[in-house]
Parts: sequence; structure tokens; C-alpha cells
Amino acid sequence: MMATAAAAANLPCLPQTWKANNPKGRHKVITWERKTKSPSLTACYCSLSETSPLFRAAKHTIDTYIKSGMVIGLGSGQASAMAIKYLGHQIRAGAFKHILGIPTSVVSASEAAKAGIPLGELGNSSQIDFAFDDVDIIEERTLISVIGCQRLQGEESIIQEKLVLSMADQLVFMVTKNQYKRGLEGSVPVVIESLNWLETAEEIDDLFLGDAEVWRRPSIGHADPLGGDFPLVTSEGHNILDVIFTSPIASLAEVAESLEKVDGVVEHGVVSKFPCKAIVASESGLSIVDNIPTNAVGGV
Repeated sequence: MMATAAAAANLPCLPQTWKANNPKGRHKVITWERKTKSPSLTACYCSLSETSPLFRAAKHTIDTYIKSGMVIGLGSGQASAMAIKYLGHQIRAGAFKHILGIPTSVVSASEAAKAGIPLGELGNSSQIDFAFDDVDIIEERTLISVIGCQRLQGEESIIQEKLVLSMADQLVFMVTKNQYKRGLEGSVPVVIESLNWLETAEEIDDLFLGDAEVWRRPSIGHADPLGGDFPLVTSEGHNILDVIFTSPIASLAEVAESLEKVDGVVEHGVVSKFPCKAIVASESGLSIVDNIPTNAVGGV
């Protein structure tokens, strides 16, 4: 399935430049090329004023849900970076005591260290009281979400991020209004075993035939269908595939279930957690959404 330029332009999680390959006259795996690097989370924080909707969501998260003595999962992304910085400020101001942070990524660990938040290791904590995180897209009503589309690099880990979120007694996602929608479009990252990666990619491509395309993610430069010179390798030694949907995703839960049945798939970017909350930020204010049966919604 070869993507048209128009279709690729409408997908929110695509890299800025890409190239398709069609060996032997047929397409099985499309690979892409990244030529620019994303700005650091610190730069993202500085570019957003403290009156921005995401900062209000981050501040509300810390002020509302965190209490002294908590073990807290520290998310990754723009809103999480602001929440980490604000949490550090509140700790220094004496608002919270005996806080321990469990980072979801190398980036969040670095942000927490700069903010002065004491850090623990995931393996040494049997319970996480509360966690917050950014997501790339989130499904209305169910609050099933996708992580790892845009910010994931070699030093990051979908496996670690999902494990921290799964261990949390309470979970909040901080998102903008345009990330919270029905009829989701975009891509789902899939962590796969590096050995025999092409066979895994072909099986996933067949699984979503007509609805999605499979691109292998490089670390730098161009990765061809045979692996390229610089395929992205995660901290656990795995590769990443991006399953890019060319039509709205009917059900993220079904996508996750299908991927989990494929040999060679280690993890994927679909996060399903019950219960959890989404703080949806817009210029007009914040909306708090729960994925409980009543699906209560409140405004802040």
C-alpha cells in the first residue's frame, strides 16, 4: 500500500520527510527518513507561557491530585515537563513532603532531577500512588490512548512508560482539545524483536491490509526494507514499527488486541487503563473526563 502525498500530509504522527520503497515490484514495508530533530522538552516548556492551556492542565493536576508522601509516576511530553517543573517548585516551597518520583523516560528523569524531585527506581517501588502523562491521541469516552508517536527516540522506552502507568493507582492524561476526539487518525508505534523484524512487519501489514501501512523507524538517515544502516534500536534492543492508519481508527482496543497476537511483537503504544482521567485543555478552560461508566464530565 503506497501512501499518497495528500494522505500522508493529513496524518498527525508522521515525520517531516519520508520515502517509500517497493522492492521486487511489491510493497510490504514502507520506511521513512527523519531529517530534523524535535526540540527538547525544556525548550517546549520555555516556548509555552504559564497562561497556556497545557500549563493550566499541568498545574491543576499537581494541585488537585498530589499529596505528601506519594510515589508519583512522572510522564513524558510538554505538559508533563511543565507538571514536573511545577511539582519541584511546590516541593521547594514546602507544599509537599516525602514525594518520590518514578520517571517514565530518560527525559522525565532529567527534568525531575533539574526540578529537585527525589527519584526512585521502578523495580524498587511496589506501588505508584499517582501518575500523569502526555499522550499523542486519546479516544473519546474510553480514554484509550496512544503514546510514542512523536517523541520516542532510542533512549526512550514504551515498555517502561506503559509499566509505570499500569502500576499507578490513579492516572491522569493531560491533553489538548484537538488530541481528544472520536474517529482517531494517525499512527500506532509497535515495539518488535529485532531478529526477523521483516517477517513481523509483513504480518502486521497483512493484518491491516487496506487500512494502514507499516513503516520501519530509523534512528537517523534512511532505513530500507532490509534494515538500513541505522535502524532505531530501543534501550531494550528492539526495533520500532509505525502502523500508519489511512482512515479513521474504529477502535484502539481492537487494534491493540490484534497486535498482541502477532509473533515478534513485544509491546505497542496503545494504553488502556481503568479507571483514569483526562484533563482536556483549551483556551476556554479545562474539562475533566473520567472513563467510569457514568463518564462524568466537569469543568474547571
